[in-house]
Amino acid sequence: MVTIRTTADELLADARAHSGSVRSVSLSTLVGKTGGRAGVRRPIVGGGRQVELRTSEEIEAIRSAALVARAAVDAALRSAIIGTRPETLAAIVAGVVAAARAESALQVLPFDALDGGERPFPAACCVAVNERLIHAVPTDRPLQDGDVVTVDVAVRLGGWCADVADCVIVGRGDGRSVSMVQGCREMMEAAVAMIAPGVRWSRVASAMQSIAEVRSLGIVTKYAGHGVGRSLHEAPVAPCGLDEAFMERGDFTLLPDMVLSIEPTVVARPDGLRTIDGRGFALGCELIADPDGWTMCTGSGHPGCSVERTVLVTRQGCEVLDEEPKSVSAAVLGRYGAVPAVSN
Repeated sequence: MVTIRTTADELLADARAHSGSVRSVSLSTLVGKTGGRAGVRRPIVGGGRQVELRTSEEIEAIRSAALVARAAVDAALRSAIIGTRPETLAAIVAGVVAAARAESALQVLPFDALDGGERPFPAACCVAVNERLIHAVPTDRPLQDGDVVTVDVAVRLGGWCADVADCVIVGRGDGRSVSMVQGCREMMEAAVAMIAPGVRWSRVASAMQSIAEVRSLGIVTKYAGHGVGRSLHEAPVAPCGLDEAFMERGDFTLLPDMVLSIEPTVVARPDGLRTIDGRGFALGCELIADPDGWTMCTGSGHPGCSVERTVLVTRQGCEVLDEEPKSVSAAVLGRYGAVPAVSN
């Protein structure tokens, strides 16, 4: 059962208090060498799935891709003002990625369309606006005051991938949208603060889920964070909430040199509407397919948003690879204090 505290501040304080804490765990029983590239350790964690632990050279290669993705996201969101078209934001991302001699992973790697086929995504990135939330194809509709915009960029550089997303409110926005964006950032902050070797992912997901409950936010459960490396989506699956299947077959222990993309994705809900059931599992938000064949929209029509970071599990805790190398958990905590609202 998930314990619900009364305020998001209390949850964040608890996450900070446990930052860097490590449960007793014998890494020798979890880490084994099963062949493959020299220096790559492949432990069996979470339902028997193979999860690679990265070498220092591989980590630096993923960091390079992550920094390109971060630069592209930031450049696009600086232009997310009233009157700008989402397709223009995607063009900005394409320019930044090309200038870095990188590639959009969405366009060069197999990507699942809603019809079940695999083909390149039709843009350099996903640009989610309001209820157009998952794998959103950029449109030509000009942004309006109060729109919630998420830009999600996946980059491949030198054969290594990274995944980064961030969100803003165009203009002023209303209180519910501001609370949603702030809540999503608090979920990310709590996750980064808690990640450390020996910690079970269910603890991290539970903390994020509790913040969503306090903020009256619905959790998207059909899409989740994931491992990242040679491929954009690798094991393990790292959700921002709990469900029965994950607890039975998917939970895993964090180990040094794991690289994950963490991605809390939430939807605004009316106050008082429960987001967690009586067993402590997230009540996933309904999603409906858009006719474009890619975009998944919120069934309620309410806006949603997401934040995504590519992170490394270190010996001491967590490092965010899409920030400069000096960035570690303690530095990241100060980054998420304010909700970025872009105005014209």
